[in-house]
This record gives sequence, structure tokens and C-alpha cells, in this order.
Amino acid sequence: MNGYPVMLRPQGGSRIIGFGTTGIVCQSSRHPEQVIKGPLRHNLQGCSAEVTETTLHNEEHSISCFEREKLIYSILPKDPAILDCLAITEDGIHFPFLRLGNLREYLELHHQTIPSQIRQQWIIAAASAISILHRYGVIHSDISARNFLVADDLSIKLCDFSGSAIEEQGSLVQEEDRYRMAPDSPRSTMTDIFAFGCLIFEITTGHRPYEEIDDENYQEIESRYADGQYPCIDGLPYQEVMYKCWTCRYKNLDQLRYDLQKENDNMTRL
Repeated sequence: MNGYPVMLRPQGGSRIIGFGTTGIVCQSSRHPEQVIKGPLRHNLQGCSAEVTETTLHNEEHSISCFEREKLIYSILPKDPAILDCLAITEDGIHFPFLRLGNLREYLELHHQTIPSQIRQQWIIAAASAISILHRYGVIHSDISARNFLVADDLSIKLCDFSGSAIEEQGSLVQEEDRYRMAPDSPRSTMTDIFAFGCLIFEITTGHRPYEEIDDENYQEIESRYADGQYPCIDGLPYQEVMYKCWTCRYKNLDQLRYDLQKENDNMTRL
């Protein structure tokens, strides 16, 4: 037996928009302006016992993450900076279909032509979204340019709470290597803020922190962060804010947002 698992779309889903370790997102067949997100499920016919066991284990993790996202959306308020949950049904979680994709993809395509004012708006909106999460006892645990979607009006929406921590329920996920502080520690307000500093870096420069280091060499990135070595931010907007995010100078998002507003005011006066 040498078959491969065949990923199944959620009921009512058509074209696959994206998938990862925690779920799959498909365009809705009945409402093309919406997407449906569901946990990973597979047809395992013809697969070996080893492949079947591994796949079922991954599915179990995906279902746990999916249930966590449903719980978090039942608690969070509606906000323009957070991707709107349209409905939770037996099929999955229904969201608006934001066709411009995620912020990382948008930066890669349009970095040279994005006005500084739009970048400022993105950073302020991202801080606002994370602040709301923390106010409701949620730690995102995977802050990244991948997890902000770009709307038609170029506003951004924080998404993907699969596996996020909420109150006493610890996170089921972690940030990508270039956004991750202290891999062996529980995710916390501090780890979200550290990752937010990396997000500012990517928005202002158009590339991920330590882009010059190969993805396979993640231990080098981890070692640099552990030693207090950070990407060069000389001359960049918000360099003091980024440094304070990375060195745990902020106790909460309110302090951070105050510094962001000060920086924006200073840039406006120049």
C-alpha cells in the first residue's frame, strides 16, 4: 500500500484558497463572496498504516485548533481590524473572501509602490487588533504578515485564531521562526508583542526579519534572538518601537500604541 492522503474540502467548499497544519479554506460554492474554513480531513483509502496513523494524528490536532477558533470567535467583539466571522455552521466557519490575499503576499507584489501613509495605517490597525485580543484574554500566538488579510480598500484584518491561547487554555501553535521569541516558553502577551515588532519590520522593509538566512537554518535565527541580536533597524521608521518590542520593554499594548501614536505625530510634523 503506497497511497497518499487526499485532502477533503469542507461541505459547501469549492476552490481551495489555502491550507496549512491547522485547517483548510475554500471558496463557498453557494456564496462565492465568502470562504469556508474547516479542519483538515482526508480520504485515507490505500494509505499504509504508518501514513494513516500520522494523518489521523494531524487531523486530531487540526480539529482541536478549529474548535479553539470557534470558541474565540464566540467571545470576540466585531471590529474593523479583525476578520469578520459571518457564521459558524456544521460546514465550518464562514468569512468574507478577501481576494487580495494576505499582507505578506501583498508586500511581495507591491512593496515599491505602497505609500508610507498606508503602512502607518496597517501598523496602527494591527496594534489595535492585538490589543482587542489581549483585552478578551486571547493570545494570538502566531502574529505574522501571513495572518493579516488585505481588503479591497487596503485595510487589513487579523485572522486565523486556530490554536490561539484563551484564558487558562494554552496555545496549540507557535509563531514562525522569524517571529518567535523563546520557543520553549508558553505563548503570552510578551511573545505576541515580540512578534508585533517583527511585523512592523516586515511592513516597513517589505521582507521578513533575517531574510538573508535560509529557512532551513532556523536555529541560527533562534540563537541570535536568544543572544539579543536583532535585525538592523537603523534609519527605519518605528525603530525605537521595534527595539522595545524585541527587548520586552512593553508590559501591554496600550503602552505600545501610545509610542506608535507619538511616532506618527512626529512623522506628520516633518
